[in-house]
Amino acid sequence: MSIQRNRPGAYVELHAKALARVTPASGRVLLPYQSEWGKPNLAVDMADDTERLAESGKQVDVLELAGENGATVVGYRVTNGQELPALYSLQDSYAVEARYPGTRGNDFEFMIRTSLIDATKKEILVRDTKGIYDNETFLVADKAAAVSATERSNMIRFKDLGAVAWADVAFTPLTGGTSGTATITPADWSRIFNRIDGLLFDVFYLPSTDKAVQAAAKQWLLDRRTKARRLAQLVVAGEAAKDGDIEAHNERSRSMNARWVINSSLAGEHSNGKTYDSVAWAAWVAGLIAGTPANKSLTGVKVPMTAAKVDWSHSEVLKGLAEGTLMATRDGYDYIIESAVNTLTTLGDGEREDFGKIRVSMTIDQLLNDIYSTGKKYRGKLDNDKDGRGLFIAAVLEYLKIRAQQKAIADTYSFGESATQTSDFDYAYFDLLAKPLDAIEIFNINWEVA
Repeated sequence: MSIQRNRPGAYVELHAKALARVTPASGRVLLPYQSEWGKPNLAVDMADDTERLAESGKQVDVLELAGENGATVVGYRVTNGQELPALYSLQDSYAVEARYPGTRGNDFEFMIRTSLIDATKKEILVRDTKGIYDNETFLVADKAAAVSATERSNMIRFKDLGAVAWADVAFTPLTGGTSGTATITPADWSRIFNRIDGLLFDVFYLPSTDKAVQAAAKQWLLDRRTKARRLAQLVVAGEAAKDGDIEAHNERSRSMNARWVINSSLAGEHSNGKTYDSVAWAAWVAGLIAGTPANKSLTGVKVPMTAAKVDWSHSEVLKGLAEGTLMATRDGYDYIIESAVNTLTTLGDGEREDFGKIRVSMTIDQLLNDIYSTGKKYRGKLDNDKDGRGLFIAAVLEYLKIRAQQKAIADTYSFGESATQTSDFDYAYFDLLAKPLDAIEIFNINWEVA
């Protein structure tokens, strides 16, 4: 009976995941960032411009760069705990407090007046002196209603502090907002990794150029992959002062050497008129990877760059690609991704040369993430017998069929009970065979003139 009840669910879950994997919205990129606005030390999903405006005021460049290609941006504002919200308070009556702590709240002003259309009610007007947020007006009957109404505000929250009546107030600034922004230390990164470990994301953007932090991030993601079966890609970059040194980029690639680590060398002027170093451009790369479906290659993708810090020579490009460095090269008036490579150059056990391509590596991760995440939802709900395991196998095969139709994998896939391990007690063992498809990047033509 329990198996029958869950039968539609497994199919629907994997069917939906398979269909979603060809839409950019299915990708998730996690970005730690520093700012004077946003929910501190908590992850917040920002799926589009509207949500990024609400959470960051669209004033954090790396969030905007990561969101350019349609991926859901998971922002994590890093603070040191010293931040305080700007506010105005009337003892035993009410307080108007900035939605988030930080100095940004000092830019907001509010007014309370008798409503122009209903004299029995009050209007709360809120404005941003920098003009980033639109003016807001809330029509409320009392302080309790004001508390509820301002939950929708991008800028403030109203708090009821007691029985003292509230009076009309001319535009009054919020004050006292203090910063929690400070240099992120290696110890801070250890704390951040622990806090975000259980989140779901496809790509992690690391804004640190510290070699020790980059090594720690690689190890953290490796542990996450092997112990928690949560697979994700990591994007790193280097110091701005060395963005023009190809050997510095290549050295970083050699130190990473993993199919799930991408080392970006992109640096230069963005089409928005701003010039970014490789660390900021790495956020764009991370968003591109997360936002590109697994049946599409990143090779040849146009980069929104008007002028690179360095136009690499042919020999530098060949050397960089051989070392596993992601590079943008000029193609006419445009810049494109020369070849979508990750840092895998020395093959380990079970690895092949095509694992060095981002598309192939991402497909492997997506397949396992989708199957494992669905398996977790049905953990304890399927009996460990032929019927229970058969249900899961049938659902996965349907999922693989769709992924093959999407050209993410070849049509020679298989999934079934393990040929070497026996399922027993609460353990079930399965074997998956699927070949991710790569894209044609080099066309060799032998022409014999007749």
